[in-house]
Amino acid sequence: QRLLGGEFDFNEGENNTDRLGCFKNDDLYIPQPIENAVEGLQAALQAYILMPSEDEDKFRYSRFIYVRPSKIKVNGPSYSHDRYVQASASLRECQNIQKMHFRIAQVMMKYSRLDNRSLYAKAQHVCQAAPIIKRRVWHRNQFRELLFQAAQRAIESGARPTALQYYRACLDLMQDEPWTDGPDVYYDETLDIHSKAAELHWHQGQFDKSQELVSKTLQGARTASDRAPSWIIKSRLLSQEGNIAGAFKALRMSLRELGVDCDSKPSLETLDSELDRLRDLIRSTDASHNLQKPLNKDPRVVSLGAVLIEATSAAFWSDALLFYQLVIKMVDVHMKYPQTFSQIGLGFSYFSMVSVIQKNDIAFAIQCINIGAGLLGQFKESYTYGRALSLRVMFIESFCRPMREHISIVEEAIEHSLISGDKHLFLLSVGLVASCRLFQGDDMMEIDNYCSFAAEDYGDWSRDLRGGTYLTAVRQVSRALQGKTWCDTADTVMSDIDHNTEEYMDFVNAHASNPERLVINSHFVYLHIDSHRPRDIYNSFMMIPLYLFGHYDWAIHVGTKTTETIDQLWSIRNNRLTIFYLSLSILAKLREYPSHPDRDKLLKKVARYKSDIDIWQTESSVNYLMWSLLIEAEMAEINGKYHEAILLFETAIDHTQLYDFMLEQALIFELQGEFFLRRGSKRAGRNTLLDSIAVYLRVGASGKAERLRIKYEWLLSTAVSVRTSDIGVQTASSIGDIGNTQFRIQENDRQQSLDVETADDRTSAWINPKQPIGSDFPRESRTGPDISGLGLDMLDLQSILEFNQAISSELQIDRLLAKMTEIILESAGAQADFAGIVIENEGGWEIAVSGTADGITSEPLPLAELRDETQRQVLLYTMRFKEIVFVHNVLHDDRFCNTPSVRSVISLPIIQGEDLLGVLYLEGQPNTFTDRNLGVLQLFCNQVAISIANALLFRRVRKVSAANTSMIETQKRALAQARDAEIKAKSAEVEALKNVKLKEEAVKAKSMFLANVSHELRTPLNGVIGMSELLKGTHLNREQDGYADSIRVCADTLLTVINDILDFSKLEAQKMKIDNLPLNFKQTIIEVIRALSHINAKEGLETVEDLELDENLLVLGDQVRLHQILMNLLSNSYKFTAKGSITIRARTEHEDQNTITVTCSIIDTGIGITQGQLSRLFEPFSQADSSTQRSYGGSGLGLSICKALIDVLNGHIWLESQLGVGTTVSFRVTFRKALKEAANSKTDSLARNPDPMATWSSDPNKVTTSSASASIDLSQISRDQLRICIAEDNPINQKIAVSFVSKLGFKSEAFSDGLQAVEALRLRSSEGRPFHLVLMDVQMPVLDGYDATKLIRKDNDPAVCSVLVIAMTASAIRGDREKCLEAGMNNYLAKPVKAAVLKAMLEDYLDQTAKPITNLQEKANEVARDTMRNGDNKRPPAVKNSQSNLIQQSNLSNAAPFDGEGVVRTLPAKESLPVRPLDGTLLTRPTMHRASSSGGESEETVTQEDMK
Repeated sequence: QRLLGGEFDFNEGENNTDRLGCFKNDDLYIPQPIENAVEGLQAALQAYILMPSEDEDKFRYSRFIYVRPSKIKVNGPSYSHDRYVQASASLRECQNIQKMHFRIAQVMMKYSRLDNRSLYAKAQHVCQAAPIIKRRVWHRNQFRELLFQAAQRAIESGARPTALQYYRACLDLMQDEPWTDGPDVYYDETLDIHSKAAELHWHQGQFDKSQELVSKTLQGARTASDRAPSWIIKSRLLSQEGNIAGAFKALRMSLRELGVDCDSKPSLETLDSELDRLRDLIRSTDASHNLQKPLNKDPRVVSLGAVLIEATSAAFWSDALLFYQLVIKMVDVHMKYPQTFSQIGLGFSYFSMVSVIQKNDIAFAIQCINIGAGLLGQFKESYTYGRALSLRVMFIESFCRPMREHISIVEEAIEHSLISGDKHLFLLSVGLVASCRLFQGDDMMEIDNYCSFAAEDYGDWSRDLRGGTYLTAVRQVSRALQGKTWCDTADTVMSDIDHNTEEYMDFVNAHASNPERLVINSHFVYLHIDSHRPRDIYNSFMMIPLYLFGHYDWAIHVGTKTTETIDQLWSIRNNRLTIFYLSLSILAKLREYPSHPDRDKLLKKVARYKSDIDIWQTESSVNYLMWSLLIEAEMAEINGKYHEAILLFETAIDHTQLYDFMLEQALIFELQGEFFLRRGSKRAGRNTLLDSIAVYLRVGASGKAERLRIKYEWLLSTAVSVRTSDIGVQTASSIGDIGNTQFRIQENDRQQSLDVETADDRTSAWINPKQPIGSDFPRESRTGPDISGLGLDMLDLQSILEFNQAISSELQIDRLLAKMTEIILESAGAQADFAGIVIENEGGWEIAVSGTADGITSEPLPLAELRDETQRQVLLYTMRFKEIVFVHNVLHDDRFCNTPSVRSVISLPIIQGEDLLGVLYLEGQPNTFTDRNLGVLQLFCNQVAISIANALLFRRVRKVSAANTSMIETQKRALAQARDAEIKAKSAEVEALKNVKLKEEAVKAKSMFLANVSHELRTPLNGVIGMSELLKGTHLNREQDGYADSIRVCADTLLTVINDILDFSKLEAQKMKIDNLPLNFKQTIIEVIRALSHINAKEGLETVEDLELDENLLVLGDQVRLHQILMNLLSNSYKFTAKGSITIRARTEHEDQNTITVTCSIIDTGIGITQGQLSRLFEPFSQADSSTQRSYGGSGLGLSICKALIDVLNGHIWLESQLGVGTTVSFRVTFRKALKEAANSKTDSLARNPDPMATWSSDPNKVTTSSASASIDLSQISRDQLRICIAEDNPINQKIAVSFVSKLGFKSEAFSDGLQAVEALRLRSSEGRPFHLVLMDVQMPVLDGYDATKLIRKDNDPAVCSVLVIAMTASAIRGDREKCLEAGMNNYLAKPVKAAVLKAMLEDYLDQTAKPITNLQEKANEVARDTMRNGDNKRPPAVKNSQSNLIQQSNLSNAAPFDGEGVVRTLPAKESLPVRPLDGTLLTRPTMHRASSSGGESEETVTQEDMK
């Protein structure tokens, strides 16, 4: 109704009377008369569209399309189907399909509930209406969100083409500028859609469109982590083209953006030393520590892990050293930091294979692979997990697991590759399955078919140089062994009509990357021009047919060339496969030329190769022992140790039979047979060669078997076999004559005189098997006088009756099949060696019961695991074609020519109706079964089918019954569990509420504790610092002045520690607030450099500025935290650098219209630290070692606070150091650009001081209260008349405040609590001597500062309520500022209060010319005169020349270079810097802010030593 209501109809210029090419909407709602409705119902009933029901007012739809003509009561067609056709033909097609979908989509979006059923329907309508939606709807986010959800659901279901259609519609519905902020533009949405659409285009083979989207994403993405997925897709596109070097280059660019730079020419020695270091570190670290590391949620780290894995994979196929370097870097990142990334399990897999090749440490490699498996299981993700499984099989599993078990692992990897859509992993895994099957010795024809068709969905996989190389090489090897390639010549042994080895090698050399690269060798590094890993893999497989077909010279040539780069194959089994066949080829040539001049040298080489194979057997010898034994046997023969050679051959054969290495078994039989022939044992050699041919045929290597048969035809043709016939019973399938048998028909073809075979003939043949058929003896004389011609047929009848009786009473399928097998074996007598019945079970087809002369076994054997190739082929043939198989010798049957067995077989399908229930299989010695056995078994099968069907039905009934019972029990348990869960949930809810309340109370208690700690520590500190300043203002000698300075430095250091702890507490609680105010980043850096460089201008220590930043660029940031970070890092460099230089470098890494990324580095030439100490530096309360703290001091919080602050700023910090050389600390931060107009409005006071309560506002109007009236304007009051009230409970602080105010030339009175202060204000006002300003402590007895201020503001006396109140608080907790202002205070100061800060604040309020402080001035002049009279010759001339200027500058208002807000300002170039005379007396007191270990500031007077 809503759809037809026309709510979303519109007119774009077409005829309004036919807007959709259909009826008008208004026409659909015209009321119809009752007569029309009745007429319509009658027509529907007559057409059998509707059917009457029991209720005359109700009708039902007809379910029948065909209606008999006699039931039609109206004129027209005879079938209701025709009426439907006529009705549908009368409808008109909608002329505007897009408009129709638009209206449907709009209605469904507004009124239909979003669920799984409607999601795809809505998405399809939106896709069809996308052009109209884009024209008529401006805010299209809801449509894109719907399509995005549908695409994600489609990907989860495996429908990637459908998902791609939805993503295309999303792209069509985006705004014209999707990467520029604006209405209906969302950056995250744009990034996700472009990235996922590009990946799906790549997966569907639409590479051009994928490249287009990747280019747009790389151009529009804002951060390196956002661009990382696009770089990965770009690398895959390049890899698809065969440009592996370009693929790695793209990934390398992404790594550089993410802050990981790879050395383009890494040193092998450096990498080996790093490998040793990491091996020692992993061994010394508990495995649980590596497995328990949490994931790092930082997007940069997540992207870094994905790119590292992709780059490592690309580097493996392109550059061995870069691959080595990336593997080291991955594991180093994991071991260095407390958190890790999800792909690290794959990194440990790579690390294990590097350890094998570089260090031959198999045990350690297995330890690493176990760590990797644990990490992969913890962070299980299909893309990474699938790759790890493939790598385990490819590089490590051959050391510890039988080859047969590898296939199941790789098949699991294939499943994960399909889930993740990783086409490269899919192809590589398929190639690994093919190689495992070849190594195991599966049927060559099946391997050939698998290689040809398993990866057909990939496309042209032959051009892929990873998994495609595996498939190509394995396929050609299997074809060569089948005799399908041109094996007569060495250079074409792998070539056929579909593949040319020379052309393929040209393709590999043209497309394999990095043709000139360093080759890793265990002893040295050299440059090899034409070495390619795909070529090495192909050549390693080619060694198999080269040796087996006798091309020893070419095998030696190819093998020797491959061994030059063999270590680039790392620990792939092809590594040892190459040297195995190379060793056999060398030994074969030595047998041909016993007097070879290099005989001893070649034998030593073979011995070294054998030793290399032995190394890989240290953990398990299952996959390599037969190779080692075979080489050793061949060497023993050459050295004349024949008995030892025989023992080694036998041991090798036993090993291959134990683990089913069929190809090696055939090879060992061949070599052993040739050994026997060379030693003159022809019979043993012939039998052994026959065994070799049989095994070759068993694995489908018919080409090799034929070559061996031709080679030794002179020997095999003379073979004589002794055969015995043990015929038990030969019976007929019915009483009397049944006509000719198959044998009889064959004989009739040769001898036309034969009659129809009768029962007498069969009986005679059974009694006298050597009696020729069709002889002239009479029938009576053939059978004998006492045996009837029907006797044996009666035996068949008896067997059939017993069989029926036995199986009719049994419904248990297992016992039924066991009885059947037993009866069949008894009826066959000694003719049958094996009998079995195959049925279909839940896991597939299996041999349910089998029997031999030794007994019956009911242990099922799946056909997939059946080792006997003859049985498997015959059974599969019978099941596929449902035909009877009866052959006297399968070796001579064309259907089973690949089977090596020599036996007679009967295989009968058990069929009921059209359904195949099973197969009855019987086998024996050649030519033992006859047609009589076949006839009896056919009768058995008829009854067997009925019994098996009944038994299977009974089993299904029992299963259904058991399932129902189990379901009821499960539901009962589920109900009980649900009740328990509900009770537990309610208890948990109560407990959770209790915990929340406790947590809130804990947070409140922590805040109060920090406030109290801050107050209790700062209050005595205020006394220490204040008294030290007062002490400095008295007459002191040099020693006393030094003591006063020491007191002040210690107090400042303690204040720094307090600030550090407070900062660390805020960061730990994640309550650190960051302000984003306009600032000049370059100027910010310069301020810190100037503040610290003068203080630390030691002899020979140079400060270098290397700032390549725009001087006029303004960014949004927190200047407080940036100052804190820079001061901390610079202070550390100055602290630990005795000589040399400090370099501050800043570079712009990336800049676009809205953001700028800057990297700052502080490089010093200090003491440096070791690599093992780097990981501890960013941990709180830790330093490089204990000696560092003893020598240099510090709390160990500085770098941890810096790292936390940089993390809050979404940046990254890292440190590189070398002991004795120096340290480089770098951090990278991304800022948003600020408008230039914002420079006029920025506030420096709150942005510069890291102490949140240590600043005060220079504008009295900015600090207002909600309860106070207008305060007194101090600028209108004479300085002599200004009266100050001091409320302070601590006597020492009270004394300090009175002294500070008195020295500033103001009158003051002090009171011990807030109530006394309020009463004093009222009293002095009544006396006509009112106070103009109150310095109010916050925490006081009787009445605290907050309540006292509220009383003042509520007072009726204008002189009292308008007084200016300035808080003096010892608390530095954020929030106290707001509390002060809410109480009615005008401003605030943090303790410890410094005289200079108090003076600057008061001067700002007075806005008058400052009076000189007489006592300080006179003291300075007096000390200066005394110093000049003494005529100290040690005083530098610069001090003497500037003495008059210093005295003139001694006025306190000009002494310290403050900017009016208590913060250091940069001194102008022409302004002379204040210094201290030689006696230590203060002439001027400039305050320079030095960064502590946490970035806090401490004040230090500049001395003459500092100014050298």
